[in-house]
Amino acid sequence: MVKKSAIDRKKDSQSFDTVAYQYDEFRPEYPQELVDSILALSRLPEGGRILEVGCGTGKATRLFARRGYAIHCIEPGGNLAALAARNLHDYPLVSFEIARFEEWQERPGAFDLVISAQAFHWVPAEVGYAKAARSLKPGGSLALFWNMHTGFHGKIAADLNEIYRTIAPELDNHQNAIEETIQERTDGITQSGCFGPVTVRRFPWSRTCQTREYIGLLNTYSDHIRLPEQTRRRLFEGIAASINEQGGLIEREYIAVLYIARKPS
Repeated sequence: MVKKSAIDRKKDSQSFDTVAYQYDEFRPEYPQELVDSILALSRLPEGGRILEVGCGTGKATRLFARRGYAIHCIEPGGNLAALAARNLHDYPLVSFEIARFEEWQERPGAFDLVISAQAFHWVPAEVGYAKAARSLKPGGSLALFWNMHTGFHGKIAADLNEIYRTIAPELDNHQNAIEETIQERTDGITQSGCFGPVTVRRFPWSRTCQTREYIGLLNTYSDHIRLPEQTRRRLFEGIAASINEQGGLIEREYIAVLYIARKPS
């Protein structure tokens, strides 16, 4: 795994703000069972306060706002935050602040739960875990979760691998080392020394995308955004042709992975 510098990490994370509307339209949401598990494992009290790190356009935020919780969202992207505020305008207990978490003026002991969906890996580990812990009340919980794509199978897998190998070989289109990533993220929380034992839960699910939806989704990933425009266009044309040859639909399988740990009382 290539280690990114702080500058590269910041640049990549900022790329999402340039495709905010596509992000809102095409990025997947999260299983309701994941939210149920967070609330049960954290024992979030009625009236509890949540801090969200990297809310994006509010896809995860909405799932907690519907339960009536007060949520303060930290989001570095102005376009993303504006969309999130629009999407959550019916929930007056949700507030927004444009800032990078590592630069945010923290509020020690102000929150019962810190959550981050698809975003905490953008925060420098040497800052993020300790800052999250300081933001929590004693006994509060950190809940981090990601949708992880488990890969394709059969002809579509072979076709896509060949397309990437031919047009954009710098991108890794192979199945991710999911268990390795899960262990690395678990170890990161443990080694921070800020929290108790980490509980990991997995929630398999799938999503069927039309060709346009799938291309739109790819165009929200930082590694695809970084491609030269001509390369990206050729790549997307090849992928679209392959999906259309197989009926215009593609099944994308995920595991939503939750990591939750409690701050000592």
